[in-house]
Amino acid sequence: MRTFPGVMTAHRPLSELAGMPADLARQQAQHQARLQHRLIELYQRPSARALDRVMRALRDCAGGLLALPFDVARAQHAAGVCTGALPRSLLESTHFEQQLVTMERLALGPLARRV
Repeated sequence: MRTFPGVMTAHRPLSELAGMPADLARQQAQHQARLQHRLIELYQRPSARALDRVMRALRDCAGGLLALPFDVARAQHAAGVCTGALPRSLLESTHFEQQLVTMERLALGPLARRV
């Protein structure tokens, strides 16, 4: 009597393998074991493309959090213009935005947003 490795899958439980011929059941069990090992390897060692996506997402997330004070400054400036405390001028708003972008790039470096 042959014994099969302890493989449990969503596709074929071991109870179904019991009614198959021994060679076919062994092949199915080995195939399922290989699939499980490949899945484990993917989780343990992700591909370079997956690592690149994760690193980009982390960089974007960190950049978004670090850029929050600059977004607050933009919102405060807009509120000041709406209330009349600051002049309603495109030149003044452009000058303010240019200064803020410069400060953001100096403070955040490569994490700063790019347009």
